Amino acid sequence: MARRGLKPVSIAGIEFDALIEETKTLSATVPVYPVENGFPVSDTIILDPLRIQMTLYVTNTPVTWLYRHGSSKDRVRRICEALESLWLDRRLVKIVTSDTIYTNMGIISLTIKKSRETGYAREVGLAAQKVRVTDRETTQIPDYILKSGETQANAGTASTSSSSSRTGGGAAESSGGSQGGDSGDGAGSDSPAKKSQSILFGVASGMDWI
Repeated sequence: MARRGLKPVSIAGIEFDALIEETKTLSATVPVYPVENGFPVSDTIILDPLRIQMTLYVTNTPVTWLYRHGSSKDRVRRICEALESLWLDRRLVKIVTSDTIYTNMGIISLTIKKSRETGYAREVGLAAQKVRVTDRETTQIPDYILKSGETQANAGTASTSSSSSRTGGGAAESSGGSQGGDSGDGAGSDSPAKKSQSILFGVASGMDWI
């Protein structure tokens, strides 16, 4: 008979008559990366989630924890259905053993064994893995980041006026016009048309035509 200072093994509050076997697995993964020299290198070790595997025993007429559970004709059925619901609902459970408490455990394997030797009792095999839960935080995004296109604040428009070189040319033309035609003739005195006009002007002047 069990001592009253101890408590039975429980999964999500479901208590069992006996823990036949328990295996705790702690593993890690070492990622490797190939390099040009022709061999892999590693720079970290990743700890895998903790896993436990248990073999439990449940019966309608418990002997070890009789003072806690009493006897019942449908206790085995109710416990088996409750375990199946935990697996089906993908619920995170707390597993309590005689020396350790495991929290945030997900059931990854469940077997319920029925045999002639056990009769109405059941031998339950269960494997669970630690589920690492992260926190989620919501951040307020400023309105100006969400704006685009026409809704974006006015950042100015591209200049549509004449370029600075063309504007300077206009100023030079205005200045030349105010000084008379000498500047314009000087700019184009080397052209064939200007030369022809000068010869004809000289001939006409010599013959007193003009």
